[in-house]
Amino acid sequence: MNDFFSMMEKLQGMFDSDNVEVITFDGRSVRGKIDNLRSTQPFSKPAVKLLSPDGTITKILFADIKEIIDHEKQ
Repeated sequence: MNDFFSMMEKLQGMFDSDNVEVITFDGRSVRGKIDNLRSTQPFSKPAVKLLSPDGTITKILFADIKEIIDHEKQ
């Protein structure tokens, strides 16, 4: 997923979901609720922060995202 605008649109549509899974190109998988989208801050790369059920926050850069799955919509 390399298109910034389609990535933002897809992630914004999942803000209400508590069960989003992000899979990265290196095979890492993070599951949780979208906590924050960083897209317009100066000097920062676009990223999403996921809040896991155990309270861990994981930041994933858009450039690293291979797939996004909303398990609540399946």
